[in-house]
Amino acid sequence: MNKWFKPLSLILSASLLLSGCITALDEEISTQEPVSLNQVPVQTTNNQISSDYYRAVIRDGRYQLSEAASASYTLSSSGNMEAFESGLIRVSQDIFPTDQYYLQEGQLIDLSTMTAWVGRESADNPEGLNPALPEETAAVESIEESSSIDPADTPENVTEESIVGEEQVIVDAQSTPIYLTQIMEKNIMVETEDGFNMAGIVIGLAMNSVYQYTDADGNVYEQEISMGEMRERGKAYANIIVGRLRNTAELRNIPIVVGIFRQTPNNEIAGGTFVADGISREGNYVTDWTDRNEYRVSLPQLGGGTNDQYLYFDTFSEDIVGFFPHLNGITGEALYIDGGLATLNITIMTQFYLQTEITALTQHVTDVAQNRLPEGIPIEIKIESVAGTEAVISRSGASSDFNGYVFRQ
Repeated sequence: MNKWFKPLSLILSASLLLSGCITALDEEISTQEPVSLNQVPVQTTNNQISSDYYRAVIRDGRYQLSEAASASYTLSSSGNMEAFESGLIRVSQDIFPTDQYYLQEGQLIDLSTMTAWVGRESADNPEGLNPALPEETAAVESIEESSSIDPADTPENVTEESIVGEEQVIVDAQSTPIYLTQIMEKNIMVETEDGFNMAGIVIGLAMNSVYQYTDADGNVYEQEISMGEMRERGKAYANIIVGRLRNTAELRNIPIVVGIFRQTPNNEIAGGTFVADGISREGNYVTDWTDRNEYRVSLPQLGGGTNDQYLYFDTFSEDIVGFFPHLNGITGEALYIDGGLATLNITIMTQFYLQTEITALTQHVTDVAQNRLPEGIPIEIKIESVAGTEAVISRSGASSDFNGYVFRQ
């Protein structure tokens, strides 16, 4: 099924990538010559794995990667990185259902733009969104990434001028924090009689929950950022980013969805969650903000005692260990949304290597999962060894049966 982008889609994907700063895109687009519809074929993947996933847009025979996705502004842990993207897709699906829309990696915010935006405001980086350092303190040590509260800068006073910044430099324990650590963009496409058009832009803002820094004497400090401060900062940043995107004429009526993600500290195993999302249907502000009630837990819960809320995991683990006592451990991560279990991922570390041993373990785990784990939610169980993943057992939320696959050695 070959289709063709309208000029808007082609202009956005071609010229926006060349822009070092979104605020200058309007001028750049006006100087670009229109691209003929017959020059770039566009199609989608024929297969959709499940309704949990968007079908991908493929342009000119290639999947379009996001330049900004390769930025070094990574989150504090692999758990946060996975939770950030999967959570952003959930935010997107609430507005753009997967049976009506298609996905393309972000093509509007390029690497240099994102680097500027997640930096501190300075004379060299006026586009920075993180707070500028006071002039009298701008000459000491470099920091390790994270976050904290600036008591002198309240949410009510947050403006584009008061919340921008670049290089992470501090002087003492009352330093100016880094709030925003990463931006993720996804483009949502819709198929029309004339081809594929951009239907929406989805932006994720990864915010720090803890700010870690080193003072001039080498002492390491951590300061927690309150949920309220982080949420208000995130909403202020969202309005600034939407305003910058709207400077491009072709984006003035495109819905822009923004989600605020609170990343967990790097010493926590479980990743963070989205705490709020909103939409700008037009204009320079995000409206219709909705607070999201989500949290993740690592299993088993440490500290002794039994929590009935996670009894399903404890009984599952006991049944597995009782049958295969020489396992290296069973761990899990559960996502709860609005108080209910939404997804469950389990990892089983094994010392077994023989194909027959792995097969027997996989079959037993499937039996136990069928009997012990909650129904109606997506579950993935990985059996791993030092050699890598040995088997995968999974079930979608709509299915009652698990599917298992043992990798050939």
